[in-house]
Amino acid sequence: MWQETLQPFVEMDRVVVVGVVQEQHADRARLYAQWRQYGWPIFVDSLNLLNLEVVPVPVAIDASGIVRDQQLTPKTVVSRFIEAKFPKITTSVSFNRAETPNIASLRIRAEEQPTAKVWSDLGDVCFLWNHSDRQTPTHDRSKLCDPVLAYSKAVQLDSTDGRLKFRLGVALLQRSESKLRLYGDAQKAIRSWGEALRINPNQYVWRRRIQQYGPRLNKPYNFYFWVAQARKEITARGDEPVDLGTEPQGSELEPPRRRRDTSGTDKNNSRLAVQAKACGTSARIQVDSHNFIEIEPMSVPATVRPGDVVRLRISFRVNPRSMPFWNNEADDLTVCLDLPHTVKLGEGQLNYPNPDLPETRDMRTVEFEIAVAKFVKDGPLDVPAHALYYVCENRGGKCRYLRKDFNLSLHVDRHAPVTQR
Repeated sequence: MWQETLQPFVEMDRVVVVGVVQEQHADRARLYAQWRQYGWPIFVDSLNLLNLEVVPVPVAIDASGIVRDQQLTPKTVVSRFIEAKFPKITTSVSFNRAETPNIASLRIRAEEQPTAKVWSDLGDVCFLWNHSDRQTPTHDRSKLCDPVLAYSKAVQLDSTDGRLKFRLGVALLQRSESKLRLYGDAQKAIRSWGEALRINPNQYVWRRRIQQYGPRLNKPYNFYFWVAQARKEITARGDEPVDLGTEPQGSELEPPRRRRDTSGTDKNNSRLAVQAKACGTSARIQVDSHNFIEIEPMSVPATVRPGDVVRLRISFRVNPRSMPFWNNEADDLTVCLDLPHTVKLGEGQLNYPNPDLPETRDMRTVEFEIAVAKFVKDGPLDVPAHALYYVCENRGGKCRYLRKDFNLSLHVDRHAPVTQR
């Protein structure tokens, strides 16, 4: 409604519109803007530098730079702002564009004045400027300006500031989706966001970031249902959709489910139970001793209350050193669970269907949900698991049917932050 209301006035040069979105992935915001054909700039505030607790927040600024209203709606913006008359105010204050930060100087300052604020400022610059300090040799930039390191230092100096923990989570998730990825980055991001929400349970933006990856019961809406439709309509217009560095998947595309809406879940749970029992003879399968496949679990939320549901995302990547191939002409990748009596299998999938190509090196994910029993005591909760898959040592080379054990580590805490509001 905002676009329909404001677009005519934008075209008449009667108003300038600037948008700010709280989004982890800037390219997804660009795709959405391309789809909706926004005619104004949109800035991405992944770190929530504006410290917003709720959205949207409309701010009306007149020609003199004075904030006139922050309670506007699409129905009132014309009468209360665009058509309203405000006195002109002159000022001698000059508002100049900020200069490119000197990252080397900021790092020296952080070392000499080690406060949470200084390290946080360095983290902000490192995240936003993407190691772009031209005064620093390329091979030194990651050491000089690492947002994860900077925010970690800030959190160590002040563990009571939820904003620092949220930004650390943002930086960790960004790194987990990059070539600099370290094992466990994604899980650490979810945990950091949960710790931030524990400090400030009223923070809408932080809660939504966790819900994006979490169980369907905790979802307020389908976060990225629009991506497929956007691409289709953009292509039909003769344009090329914006490329996404990380495709939305699994929980990010799942619609919400309310507790009273259980249609189809019993059938789905029975199907998963059958898949789980089919793994009974897998103990005799040869172990992946060469580490052809790297397995990385992520649980959302990282800390769960007794009786709540957890979403598990298991990522499978080919080893970048030996670079084997998935053998897609054999059976699908399958996850097997040794469920303790303290958890119950929920909806999702325990296998990854093979693509049409005979051999590929794609990353694969399996997602499912488990419910933690109400009687579980606080503390760590482990779910033993293993995966069964077919891989070939190289293209057209020797192929193997292998097993790899791993563990799904949860943490139960009756005082864990609530992610559903």
